[in-house]
Amino acid sequence: MPPAAHRLSLLLLPSDSERPVDFVERLFESLEDGGWIEKDGGPGPRPLVVGGFARARVERFDRVHFASSGQGGFAVRCPVTEQNVVAAFSRALEARRAGGPRQLDCACGRGHDLVELHYLPEAGFARGWITLADVQGVDLTADAHAEAERLLMGVRIVIRRG
Repeated sequence: MPPAAHRLSLLLLPSDSERPVDFVERLFESLEDGGWIEKDGGPGPRPLVVGGFARARVERFDRVHFASSGQGGFAVRCPVTEQNVVAAFSRALEARRAGGPRQLDCACGRGHDLVELHYLPEAGFARGWITLADVQGVDLTADAHAEAERLLMGVRIVIRRG
């Protein structure tokens, strides 16, 4: 496990893991146009994160990637029984990274898409996301959150250390 870091980033992901990265890019453009982010990725005059942030960028991937805290030690639970499925999830994620299906064969008797599992702290899958680096708080302002919800058609916020 990597050492704990004092810096935090917020990752803004579409709730739908298959949503094209174009949606993320449109959100970034809207945040620029709305004064939340400067053209260089720095903070704009309009508050985006409660407490502020240092830099924003879009991260794009050819296929769906997993976003998590980056520190390990998170809980993963079955969406039906809430049973701990960390060991099975770890195997399923490695199989997915090797080109396998994005599925966990659960002890509850069902197969679950890894997206359906319950993560604590929050984690998720996406083809791209906005990274807000070196945040001083973990909450978007209400108007920025509403804009992310609207343009991504649902947003998942992942807190990442480092």
